[in-house]
Amino acid sequence: MKVISFKNTILLKRGMWLTAVALMAVVATPWVLDGSFQREPVVHVIPMCILGGFWIYFLRKMQFHRLADEVTDCEDYLKVRKGQLEETVPFSNVSKVDVSTSGNIHRITICLHEPTKLGGQIVFLPQASLWSNLAGVKRVAVDLTERATQANDGRGAY
Repeated sequence: MKVISFKNTILLKRGMWLTAVALMAVVATPWVLDGSFQREPVVHVIPMCILGGFWIYFLRKMQFHRLADEVTDCEDYLKVRKGQLEETVPFSNVSKVDVSTSGNIHRITICLHEPTKLGGQIVFLPQASLWSNLAGVKRVAVDLTERATQANDGRGAY
């Protein structure tokens, strides 16, 4: 058994949301302390809405909420955990494995033949040691693809 995902994905996901909340608090604190928020609330609410809209757009665009918290390679299957849900995914259920890059963040997407409780795709960040090594991330994806192909050959489907 080997964890192939980034071990601190939960902290990263929570950190992104906490950063958004902290930035909004830092921006609003001077207005609340000097009393100008109570005197002219509309003047201060509009910039806060724009800032909040930016963060919502950014967080939805980066799709951190879709990331699996932990993916463990157990030789014959993958054990995937996202929040309180934990799912065992046999390699015979894996149809393909893709690597995508947005900015400097590499993600591995595992597409499934049949959806599980976690959905039809499993998206996760690779281990931190592979973050700047696209070739290493692709090797992980190729290894998973080869094992899925072998398992699907026994199943009679691709």
